[in-house]
Amino acid sequence: MDEQLRRAYELTARRVPMIADQIGHRGAASFPAVRLTDPGWLADRVADTSSRWGSDDPRVNGTLWWYSASSTLTGIPIATALVAGVAAHPRLGDARAFLTEDGYLGGLTASSALPVTEGQSELASEMAAALTPIIDALAAASGVRRAAMWAIATDSIANRALDAGDGVGDRNRGSIFARELVDAMRGAGVVLPRPRFVDVQAGAVTRRFTQRASCCLIYETPGSGKCVSCPRRPAEDRLKGLAALVT
Repeated sequence: MDEQLRRAYELTARRVPMIADQIGHRGAASFPAVRLTDPGWLADRVADTSSRWGSDDPRVNGTLWWYSASSTLTGIPIATALVAGVAAHPRLGDARAFLTEDGYLGGLTASSALPVTEGQSELASEMAAALTPIIDALAAASGVRRAAMWAIATDSIANRALDAGDGVGDRNRGSIFARELVDAMRGAGVVLPRPRFVDVQAGAVTRRFTQRASCCLIYETPGSGKCVSCPRRPAEDRLKGLAALVT
């Protein structure tokens, strides 16, 4: 790991606490991140998710696994870019990854930093190059549509950019970053939706949330309901639930 990236990780971990757990293995066994592109290995992750959630639908299990993994894969480069001004390189080839105890992608440690250029074209290109083979392999392993996984990736980018915006004291800056990054990915040829946001007011406080384009399908597992921000909830019900989260 180069010194620039080490400093970026340290600063980001202080500003965005969830990142600290994703860049440190904390005793978990790491593996080459390129394993994330192996359909057989991903099929094992889908099967493991099935055993944990009780769903026998590989489409549901693949979606659940990707909903978490895409958040980690996009969140680390975004957070370091917004907080430290350089992104942890999304490239899989020289990165290490690890799983959590519940089988999800726990984190990914890069070996170098990537400068954040105007328009985010370089980060967008590298992120697209990292995510595309994983999405293709997971589609083969689970039957989840690629378009659905790219929509999840958009929402992950939006959510993690808002979190990183909190880390620099400006949540709205996070939404701007997310839009720029996704626009640059679209410009590079990736077919994914643009991120959408909604400002929710509760009393005198207004907070920006992602208006999701994707569904994690958790409500299709035994005993589970729809998430607060689920796009399959009626808009009024969704906004009411988000308002309860405004602080």
